[in-house]
Amino acid sequence: MTPKIWNRFVPQFSTLPSVNQIQYNPYLQQKEIRKIMADSNVKLEAWAPLGQGNKDLFTEPVIEQLADKYNKDAGQIILRFEHQEGAIVFPRSVHESRMKSNMAIFDFELTDSEMDTIRALDRGKAAWDPDTPGAAEMLLGAYDVHAND
Repeated sequence: MTPKIWNRFVPQFSTLPSVNQIQYNPYLQQKEIRKIMADSNVKLEAWAPLGQGNKDLFTEPVIEQLADKYNKDAGQIILRFEHQEGAIVFPRSVHESRMKSNMAIFDFELTDSEMDTIRALDRGKAAWDPDTPGAAEMLLGAYDVHAND
């Protein structure tokens, strides 16, 4: 949900959502919608928290340096950053070793300076733009939210 979609629909809701799942990773930190959500105490659930396997993200020098410093892999640094930012992260994997690795992010903490360095990676561009004309209609038509009524 983008700020535009949020501002169009959410003010009409009788009950606010508790969670908003949006694309979120160090390259797309969604600052504007996160501010709106924080004002309403809505939690962010990261969709594609590892950037959908973006090789550029995994080889960012700052992420590689932090991985070396903490004896972690790049994915663990990314997930730890997102966790410290307050995001709910459920990285998808079918590989047991990656699942275990993705859970091993609670035995270290990034410093404020390191967090700021990763924040500076924000490119502000999503894989796709939900505000594209016709996207809302496509999404609304894809689901029957009243199917069990």
